Amino acid sequence: MPQTSASKAEKTKTELSILEAVKLAYPSALKWNKNAQLYQAINIDLDKPGKSIGSNGKRKYWNVKFVVPDTNKTFLVTIHEGKVDQTNDFTVKNTDPFPKQELIRLSDVKYDSPQLLKKALEKGGIHPGKDWAKGYNFMLTKDPETNITLMLVIGWNSEYKKMVSVYFNATNGKLLLSK
Repeated sequence: MPQTSASKAEKTKTELSILEAVKLAYPSALKWNKNAQLYQAINIDLDKPGKSIGSNGKRKYWNVKFVVPDTNKTFLVTIHEGKVDQTNDFTVKNTDPFPKQELIRLSDVKYDSPQLLKKALEKGGIHPGKDWAKGYNFMLTKDPETNITLMLVIGWNSEYKKMVSVYFNATNGKLLLSK
């Protein structure tokens, strides 16, 4: 059945790129702690199996993790279908503090998941998952050793036997690695 423009608009509202998810989550984190900073964002695999999950670089379900630098304070914002669904303080006492070099500055993220999915597909060798890790998956994280903010596009090899990750520099969009 063809999609009407109303159903396309509804799908667009419920699916977010990784940057849209982070920007939606940030106010909740700052309400929790005014010094909260982004640590990681990753989509959650809650979608029902389907052919096009993540094929536009967007997903319906996200976990966005924030921390307070040089403390062990951790806060998780869960997004379902374009809205903040849940917020949780996951601070664990007696754990090591989060070093500043592991935190992501939003200003360093110049490329978003739709752009980098397109680059990953042009590179080739990555296919959408079917049953587990469905569709294309996305993660934003920081490599503390290189100080590079990374965006990963995650899928499967052509035989669907092994997960494949394509690593990009989220600041300049350059391909760094494909595993």
